[in-house]
Order: sequence, then structure tokens, then C-alpha cells
Amino acid sequence: MPKIGLFGLLYLFLIPFLVFSGQSPFLLFLSLSLGYLLFRLFQKPSLSQFLIFLAIVVLALIILRPRLGLDMGLLNAINSQRGEHPDFQNNIISRLVHNKSELSHSFISNFNKLLSPAAIFASGFWHRLDPYYPLGYLFPWDIYFLYRYFRSAHQSKYDRNLAFFVPALGFLLLLTGLIYVDQAIVFSFAVLFFLAFLSVVGFSTTSPKTQLGFLIANILYLLYQLNITAYFKL
Repeated sequence: MPKIGLFGLLYLFLIPFLVFSGQSPFLLFLSLSLGYLLFRLFQKPSLSQFLIFLAIVVLALIILRPRLGLDMGLLNAINSQRGEHPDFQNNIISRLVHNKSELSHSFISNFNKLLSPAAIFASGFWHRLDPYYPLGYLFPWDIYFLYRYFRSAHQSKYDRNLAFFVPALGFLLLLTGLIYVDQAIVFSFAVLFFLAFLSVVGFSTTSPKTQLGFLIANILYLLYQLNITAYFKL
């Protein structure tokens, strides 16, 4: 795998969700740390890195004090229907349906806003600006660089041990789906940082002229988005 290099670092600092997210520097740093460790667990896994990853997850949970991402209107409607089941307390199926299934709404809603392909590459959940703002968390052409990364990885025939990576990614996805969306952003951004690192490595496999061209395109793209956003009006 090629080294990221100066152009790769510049590319990483220009990714849209860093510019538009509105997250505090500390929370972004937590997301970056988790995303980088996830990237390292994907590249060269080790137990020590996995334990550090878990420690940062625990630290983030202590700081955020997360609450379940339940829609209170939906939850109240579900609770009001419990009286329709006379054997609710003794019927495990009724209890599962009416006491647990509402979490699926949180999962679907959070993943649609934070980690769906459309949100990542086309129209992220810019809740501090406009939830329908037409800009993805990553650049649209990052799809191409992700392809270049996996093509390069395939050609190198590098066998990965995913024993630590899969649980780490599972933790991030579980937290993204379970908790309130404003808090889930910390963990979803960790996944986005992971994808950004993969994309930057793919970007680094191109020629210096191509890298410079995309850097210029990225800057112009971001300046255009900043100009059309009333919040950031240039």
C-alpha cells in the first residue's frame, strides 16, 4: 500500500463532514481516533489496538451519556396499545413486539441519516444546517478511490485477519443505530473516517498530477458549497 503523503493529508482535511458537521473539535477528535484505530485494525490488527479502541469507546460513552434514540411519539403510541393485549405481562411475544421492536425505528432512521450510501456520497444529514442539504459526508468521487483501494489490496494479495476489525466495526454500527442521532454522530463519523482513510490510500495510488487535479476540484467544490449555504455565505 502506498503512503498517504502530503497530498493525501490535504485531501483528508478537506472531506466535507469535517467542514460542515458543526461538531466540536474534541468530539471530532474522538471520532478520528476511533476511525483511525478501525483503519489500523483493518490493515494490521493487534490486541493492543483493539483494547485502545474499546477504551476510547468507553470514554466517549462516559462523556456523551447517551440515551436510546427512541421516537417519543412512537413510543407513547406503542405503550398506549399495550392494554389491547390482556395477557401482555405473561405473553413474551407481545412484550417483544411492544417493548423492543420500537428500537428498529431508531436503527432505520439513524442509518438512513448517517450511514446510508446516499447520506455518505450525496446528501448527508446536516442537521445543524438543513437535513436536506445536497452534499454528502464524503466527496462523490470517493467511490472511485475506494474502488482503487480495494483493487490495489486485491492485487497485493494481502490476507487480513478480521478477528478484531469485525467486532470493532460492529460496536460502532450498534451504537450508531441504538442511541439518539445527535450522539450517534460521534460513532458514525468514526466509520466515515475509516472510509476516508481507505479513500485517501486509494487516492494516493494515482499519479501526482491526478492528485493535484482532484485537490483543486475538492477546493472549488467546497467553496461552491460554502457559497450557496446561507449559514456559511462567502
